[in-house]
Amino acid sequence: MKKGLMASIITLSLFVISACSNDTDQIDSFMHIHGLEYSQHDESIFLATHMGLINLNEDSWELVGDPEHQHDFMGYTIIDEDLMISSGHPGARSDYVDPLGVIISHDSGETWEPIALYEEVDFHLLHVNEGNQEFMYGIDVYNSNLYRSNNGGYEWEMVDTTGLPGPVASVLSLTSHPQSPDYLLAGTETGLYESSDGGQTWALKENNLSASSFQTLDSDSEDLVAYLFGEKEGLYLSEDFGETWASLNFKVDDDYIMYISNHPTDDEMLVLGSMKQSIYETKDFGKTWEVLAEEGSRKN
Repeated sequence: MKKGLMASIITLSLFVISACSNDTDQIDSFMHIHGLEYSQHDESIFLATHMGLINLNEDSWELVGDPEHQHDFMGYTIIDEDLMISSGHPGARSDYVDPLGVIISHDSGETWEPIALYEEVDFHLLHVNEGNQEFMYGIDVYNSNLYRSNNGGYEWEMVDTTGLPGPVASVLSLTSHPQSPDYLLAGTETGLYESSDGGQTWALKENNLSASSFQTLDSDSEDLVAYLFGEKEGLYLSEDFGETWASLNFKVDDDYIMYISNHPTDDEMLVLGSMKQSIYETKDFGKTWEVLAEEGSRKN
């Protein structure tokens, strides 16, 4: 297994970014990918960053919302239509205090409000189950705890976990089975772990294989895309939720894919975000790829 992935992520998270001007909503670069999702309405992409939420489309990159709602988003996810959920830290012009806990937006990221665990948690990983979006899991890096919600993020319980190889906050990736929300997979630096009881107890599933990111593809299947490292390297598809894997013939050098999103209506479209701030998109499920951003800068 490759070592040092978590250390690399922490190092990147501690970089101090240069000041950004809010005089215009249009930008050509960003720092720190903290999540990316396809829009529910078109082929544009929402990118959660240290400086706010950015909408990427063919014509422009634009910051979303007024400055007081341009937060440092963590664990960002689109739930449905205009509904988004996230965690993180308040922006420089926000009246909110740190950490934000769990926040939601009902208007595609224009405005945000806390709904749970305000001033208590910072979910760097916030996973929403594909089959039942009432079920969510969050990993709080402040106190290294796993949380679970059964009602769409409005109420949470802390899960007492055993069996992981290190602190909960060291988990690199997390996903749940679309038809069985209690069954989880977690990627760690030392292997792939599984839990069948909602994260209470964990067991090693793969000793020589792990994942830096996961994405379930739909609510009715066991299809799972992951960026693997270890005895397999690169982007892979599993049709049985991690039991077997088929390569999608995509690999980044000296980098890792940390975020994967599939388009809500086009099964052929995937977008990937890397640890080094590059974004890749395919419109034919991996046959060809386009680089949308390279190390945080727009590719023309």
